[in-house]
Amino acid sequence: MIVELTLLALLIVVPLVSNDAFLVDRLGRFFLLAIFAMSVDLIWGYGGLFTFGHAVFFGGAAYVVGILTTREWGFLPIPFWPALLAGVAFAAALALATSFFVFYGRGALRGVEFAVVTLALAVIAERIANAGGNVTGGQNGILMDSRLEIPGVISFHKGFAFYVFTALLLVLVYIGLKRFLRARPGLLIRGVRENEDRVGLLGYDVPRVKRRTFVLSAAVAGLAGALFYVHDGIVSPSAVGVAASTLVLLWVVLGGRGTLVGPIVGAILLSYLTVSLSGRLLDTWLVVVGVTLVVVILFLPAGIFGFLKRGES
Repeated sequence: MIVELTLLALLIVVPLVSNDAFLVDRLGRFFLLAIFAMSVDLIWGYGGLFTFGHAVFFGGAAYVVGILTTREWGFLPIPFWPALLAGVAFAAALALATSFFVFYGRGALRGVEFAVVTLALAVIAERIANAGGNVTGGQNGILMDSRLEIPGVISFHKGFAFYVFTALLLVLVYIGLKRFLRARPGLLIRGVRENEDRVGLLGYDVPRVKRRTFVLSAAVAGLAGALFYVHDGIVSPSAVGVAASTLVLLWVVLGGRGTLVGPIVGAILLSYLTVSLSGRLLDTWLVVVGVTLVVVILFLPAGIFGFLKRGES
């Protein structure tokens, strides 16, 4: 725990010495991506449920916020904060509905089967977003006009204030997930990951354990996604698609699955490398990023911070 808190403190405090407002703002974006990575680590790293479509919740919540705050239909538009709650609730409700389909009954899905269903969700969501017309904005997406602020009190939409807001949110989510994982529900989901049948034979409701973790994971992803795309000012179909769902898996693998802090580092490190190298090495930056991933996988198969997972077991 001391190692993890030290790493978190370094990630948050070190950029404070920078006078580059653009860099600080960019790091705030990376913190939201890190929260997204933690949500995937919760369901995959700790729950053993490989998800290939988690961007559906990340981008889906942003679409809900965009629709509720920009469309002029009936009682719409509504203020940002109620829309944010609705977006997170949508992500959780979608995960809940999906869980009843995949976790219950004789046809309950495991492993690759669950991954295929989540992949299908991402494909369907991206096509719906593309074909959504005036509702989703089609290929152009939705331009967000909301700001991250408490009107008349404080704005944390850009720059240093945004950085502080996202850093605090990152720490709060990390602590909240840690507490969940150390409580009985968290211990049960780890047990399901190790031996699902044995947990069931001990009298526990395995589908309920999976459902609870899946819904929590989706809600966390939805919160991060809604804030991320409101800050960016636009949400487009790629936000809910397969590419975004795959990228977050790379962050988790790079940092270390089942550690929480590893995916944070993976998300920030890989995002920073991607942005930095794409501006300097126009034709070869993907190769550099790919080589970095290969080296980590070859020499640190458990991820950069995989040792933290061994320390917990």
